[in-house]
Amino acid sequence: MKLDKKLGTAVLALAALTLASPAMAVSFWGETFPYSNGNLTAVSGGLWVNHSGTGSFIQVSGGEAVLVQGSGSREDVNRSFTPRDSLDKTYACFKVTVPTAPLPITDVYFAHLKDSGTFNFAARAFVTGSGSSFTFGLAATSSTIGATWPSALNFGQQYTVAIMYDAAAGSAKLWVDPTSESSPSITVTGGTAKFLIEAFAMRQAGGNTSQLIDNVGVGTTFDDICPSPTPTNATTWGRVKTLYR
Repeated sequence: MKLDKKLGTAVLALAALTLASPAMAVSFWGETFPYSNGNLTAVSGGLWVNHSGTGSFIQVSGGEAVLVQGSGSREDVNRSFTPRDSLDKTYACFKVTVPTAPLPITDVYFAHLKDSGTFNFAARAFVTGSGSSFTFGLAATSSTIGATWPSALNFGQQYTVAIMYDAAAGSAKLWVDPTSESSPSITVTGGTAKFLIEAFAMRQAGGNTSQLIDNVGVGTTFDDICPSPTPTNATTWGRVKTLYR
């Protein structure tokens, strides 16, 4: 009876902690590319669609999207979500690896946010050269880099990249391996303001690099789509157990 009573109390305590937790922000979708190998637009069952280019299709291989720049005819694909308001901020977070590439690196943007068309692109994430390696660049809405990440990065290493577009201000931010929204970032201002974001896009175009993309998330807040690691000493179950010490 004592065990049953303790168990019942624990369940009630756990439920109370769950109800007391703050409401999560809206996350539009998460993507881990759990598809068979092949053309992304074909194997994703219509979740990803082409909005520009034909010929050299973006592939899924081993649970990642593979972008090969300079491989021939370009392709641009996107996955949509509920259109944002013209005053909203929209965030995207993803894992990216850049395999070894010949130098010099040719600037190319490979991921961005967009409206429903093929012209208004925001928070464009670039690969650009940095000494004998590469780094990431950012444009608010332009097709040319407005700011670059200040450190050279390593070929073959997976990085977490987060981007944000502020529709009201026409500005964008980019983070590399952030632990929170206050982590170091680069910012570009002066972009075209107030167009409605409604998709995350990947781009295979010119250049001489490749990008392996995984774990894409898009949402309304940074913490929603690029959460910090959960502290090991602050779990819900840990807080429940302390009630019985």
